[in-house]
Amino acid sequence: MLRILASVLLMSVLSRAQTAADVARWKHEAERGDAKAQFWLGVAYETGKGAKRDFAQAHRWFGESAKQGNQDAQNMMGQMYEDAEGVAQDYAQAAKWYLAACEHRFDGGGAGQGCNNLGLLYLDGHGVKLSRVEAYKYFKLAGSEDNLETAKSGMSASELAEAESQTQQWLRVHRGE
Repeated sequence: MLRILASVLLMSVLSRAQTAADVARWKHEAERGDAKAQFWLGVAYETGKGAKRDFAQAHRWFGESAKQGNQDAQNMMGQMYEDAEGVAQDYAQAAKWYLAACEHRFDGGGAGQGCNNLGLLYLDGHGVKLSRVEAYKYFKLAGSEDNLETAKSGMSASELAEAESQTQQWLRVHRGE
């Protein structure tokens, strides 16, 4: 349920009015290597707004943008692998892309969603070893209180202490402390 809500929220943010003119401009800029344009072109193909829906093209352009470090594109690559949109379902690949997005945590956008989505994979053991400790860490990084409570509900006191310790360590490393 929360995964669906997060996806709906993301798509509502991403699906700004897209016209054929927008898509033509983005395509021109994307072909020149502009990561933002590549991302928005991927959105157009993924949603079918401003262009014919084409998951293969969406995957291509999200991939180009993601390789340049765009956390929103990295999160969308994870979603495409998780949901089998234009690619075979591959939870391990989804986890890889969600982690890449999460690594940008303090840049906002897809980074927080990447952390949350990675936490969901850990909670269910999809593509990663099932771990409430890891799920807790990524939910806490994402600020996802409901998911955090779900992860917490099945944890012992020592697991909770370990999860808090790992979260603090992650923050120290990523904040450069």
